Amino acid sequence: MTARLDEQLSTVRGQFLTMQDNLVSQLRLMGDPHRDPAQVQADVQALDRQIDAAEREAVQGVLRLLALQSPVARDLRLTVLILQSTPDLERAGDYARHLSRDLGAAGPEGTLVLGDLTLMAATLRAATLPGDATLAAQVRELDARVDARFGAAMTDLIARPGGPGALAAAAWWRSAERLGDHLKNVAARLEDLYARPADL
Repeated sequence: MTARLDEQLSTVRGQFLTMQDNLVSQLRLMGDPHRDPAQVQADVQALDRQIDAAEREAVQGVLRLLALQSPVARDLRLTVLILQSTPDLERAGDYARHLSRDLGAAGPEGTLVLGDLTLMAATLRAATLPGDATLAAQVRELDARVDARFGAAMTDLIARPGGPGALAAAAWWRSAERLGDHLKNVAARLEDLYARPADL
């Protein structure tokens, strides 16, 4: 049973990591100033569909694993973490898709926050495997920076006259802030998991 458990857990973990890899790719595409915006949007949407597919497979795999293998200790906590966290990654992919629709809406500050989000996603990926609570904590710290940029941007938008451009910018910033929150949620779970002794 242990070999079967290890195999199924490895498959589920791989799908979880695939979701993260595709999210990192989404953000890196949007941060490339040399790419055609229309192509970026199409590619980000394609990656979002891959994230959705990996989520479905991961959830089905987790439910099958819980029903048939009865994992315990850290294996159980990791399995539950994946079940709790795949919706966060799926929503993060959705918000990346929203960001790709109007990359210029937030101006130069938007480029900076995209860099922060890309670093967050890449750090989260590194924290997930082999498992690093310190890196997971760094994701939460980066989210605080995204939140600060979001707050400053919204203050600036409120101070300026409104209009279609302001509305688009506000929507862009809200998507960026929410994307960061979803990454932070996953990071907090990872930090808790990997900060504990393996046998608890």
